[in-house]
Amino acid sequence: MPKTNDKDAYFFSHDCNARNDPKILALRSVYGAEGYGVYFMLVEILREQPEYKLSVTKYIWSTLAMQMQVEASRVEQIITDCCTEFTENGKPLLVNDGEYLYSASLLRRMGKVDDISNLRREAARKRWENQPCKDDSGDEGCTGDANAEQNGAKKRKAKQSKPKQSKAEESKKDIFADFACGDADLLAALRGFNEMRVKIKKPMTEQAKKRLVTELEKLAPGDRDTQIAILHQSEDRCWAGVFALKTDAANGFHSNSGGRTSTSASDKMEALRDLHDAFSGGDGR
Repeated sequence: MPKTNDKDAYFFSHDCNARNDPKILALRSVYGAEGYGVYFMLVEILREQPEYKLSVTKYIWSTLAMQMQVEASRVEQIITDCCTEFTENGKPLLVNDGEYLYSASLLRRMGKVDDISNLRREAARKRWENQPCKDDSGDEGCTGDANAEQNGAKKRKAKQSKPKQSKAEESKKDIFADFACGDADLLAALRGFNEMRVKIKKPMTEQAKKRLVTELEKLAPGDRDTQIAILHQSEDRCWAGVFALKTDAANGFHSNSGGRTSTSASDKMEALRDLHDAFSGGDGR
């Protein structure tokens, strides 16, 4: 398999006197420098392919013609002759087996290159495996796992390169998530209230969030449903704070024997406070 990201990605051995090879001389005698160029451009293209072979499809000639800037019919003619006419001892310049187009010479040469690369890779792996390491007592002589050593080195490097966070960032917690403690509905209500505060241009500080959850717990200790309802009440009315749920009586009037009666003085004061908070943004909670 060719490697296209190494420094030798496009290497293949090329004899300096290839132009004098009998098969290439025959090619040159018919097609001149054009045939010579088409042949070696194809060899370079084959070098870039998986397994150094090119699939034979109905578009192969037009594709090669586009890359070589030669008429498709001319490319097909030259390469077909390389597969059938320009031979020596029964061996043609190129092979077209109906499925793949390839060069037997390139396969042979690249096979040697790949074998050498594989041997070097295996030797490097063995050196890693046999590299002395220190055991718990500090003595050398134990054999370590190469992959584990490499992974450990990468982790140490990543840890060293990780930017240091400020103490404030490290200690910063998601107050709402901690308070909701896994209750998705409560967390969503808290997030919704926070978004409402942003929209009315009264964003909450971290301290304001702490005061909010503290007040919620006072208003409805352990009662998640009521806490959610309280948050929705404030969000719907654009209140900057949270207050006990309002009943019909607290809204100002209620029906009694067909008539309208006013609420108590305390209820009126509470309603006035709600109006004040709605317009002023409350006490910053």
